[in-house]
Amino acid sequence: MSTAANPTLGRVLDAVDARADEIVAFAAEFIRQPSVNPDLEPNPEAERPAQEWLRDQLVASGAFAEVDFWELEPNRPNVCAVRPGAGDGRSLIWAGHTDVVPVNAEQRAAWSGAGPFSGEIRDGKLWGRGASDMKGAITAYVMATRIIHDAGIMLKGDLGLAQACGEESGHHHIGCNAILERGHRADLAIFSEPSNFAIYPTIKGEIYFRLAVPGKSTHICNRHLVSQALPHGVERPGVSAIDNMLKYQLAILELERQWLLWRTDPNVPPGGMFINVNSIHAGPVDTEVPDSAVPDTCEITGSMLFYPGLTAAEVIADVRAAIDRVTDGDVWLQAHPPVLEIPYGHPHKEPVNMPVDHPGVLAIEQAVVAVTGEKPPVRTSPFVCDANYWFPLGQPSVVFGCGDPSWGIHGTDEHLPITDLIQATKLFAAVTMEWCGVA
Repeated sequence: MSTAANPTLGRVLDAVDARADEIVAFAAEFIRQPSVNPDLEPNPEAERPAQEWLRDQLVASGAFAEVDFWELEPNRPNVCAVRPGAGDGRSLIWAGHTDVVPVNAEQRAAWSGAGPFSGEIRDGKLWGRGASDMKGAITAYVMATRIIHDAGIMLKGDLGLAQACGEESGHHHIGCNAILERGHRADLAIFSEPSNFAIYPTIKGEIYFRLAVPGKSTHICNRHLVSQALPHGVERPGVSAIDNMLKYQLAILELERQWLLWRTDPNVPPGGMFINVNSIHAGPVDTEVPDSAVPDTCEITGSMLFYPGLTAAEVIADVRAAIDRVTDGDVWLQAHPPVLEIPYGHPHKEPVNMPVDHPGVLAIEQAVVAVTGEKPPVRTSPFVCDANYWFPLGQPSVVFGCGDPSWGIHGTDEHLPITDLIQATKLFAAVTMEWCGVA
């Protein structure tokens, strides 16, 4: 369906072009509002300044019958806006997160232009932390809704905009889950994470783990008594925790290899399920001479992404079995088993496994074709997000947004092309009208 066949959509798209400067100014000011996740960098204001600013913008627009603003932890509010429909339509929630990751000293020193929280417009791009992840996308669906409202267009279905705190640290109990518990649900939720206008109906799952392997400390001069055969009756003075950890590390690599060989998914390129060791530490940290002894402890932390067709329980069982095989095959470790914490640190994320022909996916495709003349790609998301928490709770969820992980997200010089910001506003308006229906 072209805009010629849908003059209402054509009118909205023209209005987006006419208000392009306003859209860009909104996004730039939004980036300037502080919202660094305090779990990642302690700061007293947390997400409150940006959420308060956004709340005030939503109220001032007059486009919403309700703007809901509340917090479960101090200075960590959520903000949701509701625009009721005329009836006989499907309901929609555009979902995002206002919190951003910190800019560390290395990134700040390398940042070009006016700085990471400037909202600078330069070289046809919007620069700043949150430009692609994901204040630009929130701007686009807020402005799309305002333009629909200002054009006097009534939707059939209810429309909601939900902005959570805590996403970047997986703090879902105070953020996205609190939004569902508050009653903000819909027939479809679209998370406008940076998919670069691809549709992600499926998202991998994610699990973090910690493995602590014991040893027995002794002086480094006894290495030969640690690693070699001893006469009958001689007690071994030490056991290297690093040597023991190597056995588990090789088992982890073998498990990953088995997954690569034998696990597949119809929507994920080969090699899409893997384990990463994120950190490793061995030996005591509370002594002035940590290098003079065979280490009695070794610990790794790691993470894994797994295919949408699996469950976290299945993957955890694979990992536990791999660790147990090493333990069962080692006489000393049988008596001194390691400690495996899984999940660890972060709550695990179950996959999102929406059908690729779900009506929501088809509606997004139709809207994109109406605006651009081309069908968007449909893929599995390379990253996880709050959709991984909503989908297992019965909320149909897909990802469709602007921005790209290669555009400085979580790194230096995060940016979003202005053309993409304007295009996102058009596409989000078209998707909203396609899914909810126009009265």
